Amino acid sequence: MTVDITADKAPDRTLDKTPDFSFYINRRTHWTSFLINGVAIAYVVLGYGFALFCLTQPVGWINLAGVVLLIHTLVWAAYFVHEFVHGTIFRQPRWNAAFGRLMLFITGSCYSAYRDIASNHLAHHKNRADFSVFSIPNFLRSLPKPLLQIIVALEWLYFPVINFMFRWLNTLSPFLGQSRRDERLRNAALLLLRGSLFTALALYDFKAVLLYFFAYICFINILRFIDCFQHTYTVFQLGQPLPHYSLEHEETNTFSNLVSRRWSWLNLLLLNFSYHNAHHRVIRCPWYLLPQLDAELYPRNYRQYVTLGRLVRNYHCFRIHRLFNDQGVVIETENGLDLDRFVGAVGVSFLFSREPLDWLKLPEDNGATSPLA
Repeated sequence: MTVDITADKAPDRTLDKTPDFSFYINRRTHWTSFLINGVAIAYVVLGYGFALFCLTQPVGWINLAGVVLLIHTLVWAAYFVHEFVHGTIFRQPRWNAAFGRLMLFITGSCYSAYRDIASNHLAHHKNRADFSVFSIPNFLRSLPKPLLQIIVALEWLYFPVINFMFRWLNTLSPFLGQSRRDERLRNAALLLLRGSLFTALALYDFKAVLLYFFAYICFINILRFIDCFQHTYTVFQLGQPLPHYSLEHEETNTFSNLVSRRWSWLNLLLLNFSYHNAHHRVIRCPWYLLPQLDAELYPRNYRQYVTLGRLVRNYHCFRIHRLFNDQGVVIETENGLDLDRFVGAVGVSFLFSREPLDWLKLPEDNGATSPLA
């Protein structure tokens, strides 16, 4: 027997465990919470600075250590943005916003307003759906074939050009359209500031800039690998009418793509972001309590657990296919989940805002397949 669990009508599933949710929501008021978060945030900020120092050193193994540290601090900075958006660190929204902006600056995602990023991401939770500024397949099909071939070649080589494209669209959108014109001065100042800092680093040690760029590419690939397989939600264009989706639908189309189930501490590498079903059940549960909440909510054989090792092949095999097609399906069988047709999403990062691009004109969707096929 096989069942498509990504269909609109998901199979019945009992969600009868009800932990004390108030404990997970209010735990952040304890002094232990401040200590844990303080150490983690200090690691991100100080580790990021020390990583830059390592990149400028003349010793190869120190450079390598700096690259690894830079990748990890960028990853944690990104997932701390997620924590601040959900208000899991501070009780006062202004402090969450202030530190969220700091983490956005570190990750190079500061060209979208924090309030817009928060609003977009919380809409993902409220509506149990994903959103896109435009259809990526339509956009790619509209490009001149030589440019399209370059993009496909770069994606084949694991250069995340689609993600960089969205980042630059967010950066330049205030200057190209009217909807964000009030952000022009802000984005111009940020471009000048970050551009000056990278120019200074290049003048001091050009090798450090090259290593930084390599680390940043790795960082983006890690984030989009994790984002790729956490949902099989319907993707809506901005402005489309939205149906009402149930908790059952949310659970069925959400996956906890853990680094490891046996050694749970390894999930700290991703700030426990992989406990995604638990996070969606209690969105204000802080990162360090998600394993505990997950253990209370779900049995060890819960079908939505999917370790990342099972998805490496999918990420590799579908890296071009997912650019022109949907996310695929996950099939429920008597032996567990069949992931062979789990294509995954692209361009769904929570690090940039999504808004209509009034200056970008795209062709209507004609249902065609890849123009390279």
